[in-house]
Formats: sequence, C-alpha cells, structure tokens
Amino acid sequence: MSVAHTRYHSAAIALHWVMAVAILVMLASGVTMSYFEIPQALKFSMYQWHKSLGVLILIAFFLRLGIRLWQKPPALPAHFKQLDIIGAKLGHFGLYALMFLMPLSGWLMVSSSVYGLPTIVFGLFEWPHIPGVAGNESISNLAKTAHWLLAISIGLLITAHSGAVIKHFYCDKENLLMRMWWVKGK
Repeated sequence: MSVAHTRYHSAAIALHWVMAVAILVMLASGVTMSYFEIPQALKFSMYQWHKSLGVLILIAFFLRLGIRLWQKPPALPAHFKQLDIIGAKLGHFGLYALMFLMPLSGWLMVSSSVYGLPTIVFGLFEWPHIPGVAGNESISNLAKTAHWLLAISIGLLITAHSGAVIKHFYCDKENLLMRMWWVKGK
C-alpha cells in the first residue's frame, strides 16, 4: 500500500499536531486562570491570549473539517475488532464535536458577559461578539458551565485517544502513530 493510503494528508497531520498542542495549552491556561492565584494584570493578559487562541482553534477546526471531508482518512487495519472500529469512530466524532463546541462555548461566554470586554486577537483585530446575548447573565452562566464540562470532556477524550494509540502499539503491535506522522513507519 502506498504512503498516501496508509497515512493522513500532510495538511491534516500538521493541523492535528498544532491543534493538539494548542488545546493542551488552552486546558493548562484555563486551569491556571481559574484555580491559581496570579496577579490581575497577568490574568487579564492570559484571558486575552486564551480567547485569541480559542479563535484560532475555531478557525483551524473548520480547516481540519474541510480537509477531512475532502481527503478520505486511511482505513483502519483490516484485523481490527468491531469494538475497536466503533471506538475509533465514536472517539474521532467526539473529538471533532468538542473541537467545535469548546471554542463556541467560550465565545458565547465572552459575548454574554456582563463586562462586555472585547476579544482582540493577538492584538491585531477585534473578534465580534455573538449578537443578541450581550450582558445576559443566564446565558453567560450556562456557557461558563458548558465550557468547564466540555474542557473536562475533551481532556478525558484526549487521554482515551492517546491511550488507544499506546494500547494498539504495545498490545496489538500496530503503530497507528505513523498514520498521523510525516514519514512512513516500519
């Protein structure tokens, strides 16, 4: 089988790893801003940076979805059990859903905040708020709860996703990581 049929498209690979790192940074910064005592000036800067990265993740999600629809992913190994195939499909669907819902809930939270602070994406331009929700404390609280629950969900799903790759490598002797890397593995 050719490399093109055993691994993801290079653009999908690049977006996978960039988004993986960005999401892990977002989780870490979200926990830091929420649960650690840090100076207010630093916290404000971190919030702006966090919101900026969230905008980029939302944009990257649509690029990644477009690539996924345009370029069919490589087939799973033929010897995979039905349970592994179902798990992989559900896991990937869940990750895609969360890559969309996480930044969307953050955007809704910021848009409905009673503070009305703008999102200046890396100091370059202002990202608009979602119309019609400004200052709505009920929506803001709901979005904040959703954002927190989605963060826990994406953390757990990333852990399961990584665990499945490790399980297949050590238990099944199947190096699935090479499907999502730039060179063909042995």
